[in-house]
Amino acid sequence: MTPGRSAEPGVCSLAPMAQRVPSRPCRLRPMAASDLQGLHLEYHRSGGVRLRNRLVVAHLNLVRQQANRFSRRSSIEYDDLFQLGCLGLLQALQRFDPSRGHAFSTYAVPMITGQMQHYLRDRHPLLRSPWRLRALLQQRERLEQERQHQGLPVLPLREQALQLGCSLDRLQQAMQLQQALKLKSLDAPSDEADDGSAVPLADGRPGPESHLLCRELEDLLQGLAPQDRALLEALHQEGLSQRQLARRLGWSSCRISRRVQWLRRELRLSLSAPAPWPAPQRSPSSAH
Repeated sequence: MTPGRSAEPGVCSLAPMAQRVPSRPCRLRPMAASDLQGLHLEYHRSGGVRLRNRLVVAHLNLVRQQANRFSRRSSIEYDDLFQLGCLGLLQALQRFDPSRGHAFSTYAVPMITGQMQHYLRDRHPLLRSPWRLRALLQQRERLEQERQHQGLPVLPLREQALQLGCSLDRLQQAMQLQQALKLKSLDAPSDEADDGSAVPLADGRPGPESHLLCRELEDLLQGLAPQDRALLEALHQEGLSQRQLARRLGWSSCRISRRVQWLRRELRLSLSAPAPWPAPQRSPSSAH
């Protein structure tokens, strides 16, 4: 856009998109479906920046919807989620082929949410420790497969730790955690008994596997926000029901229940999480 010339209606500058986070939705007239389809076809052919900008503005509601949804389920700020979603939207625009007859929203929403999920799984402090252990287990498995393929004997654990660049204790912890997770030590997903009392989060049966799982769970609890940690401690250590805790904090029972369910779900995910998703590779082509 040249100096002194006003922006074309419906065009937002994307320089840089990651730093421009509208706190309120732009009040733009919705674009007709046929016009959007025409823009997608033209952008797919030419790849012009102005066309891309117009398409981004037209589809920002997809990002806002997902950012709102994820912000209610995590401690990540809405603006951060919006920025991540915009990256997913840009990737979707670059790769979308309108000639295939699919709706753009069907193609774009998984890429928008994928950016947010990748960030949450990779950066959220609640999830870091178990993922690193699982990644270490995958490295160990690859090492064993390579040696087996070469006809070499299995290395002792100490030698494996040296090959993997970790301590022996860390490798043993990862292997023990793998065994502990197979026991399904966490209770069923019911979050509250009929009488409103708290349901135990982890299996209380003694044993080395349970001890390891409890230690891993304690590490995760230390990574929670103080208020969230205090909330779980009141439920599981003091034995308060969710209704009693709601009265203590001055919250509604519904708010307590939603927060507790989210925390327990995240803890369960952390203790049984697979290795982190790889960062999406940007394809040089525009094909799906």
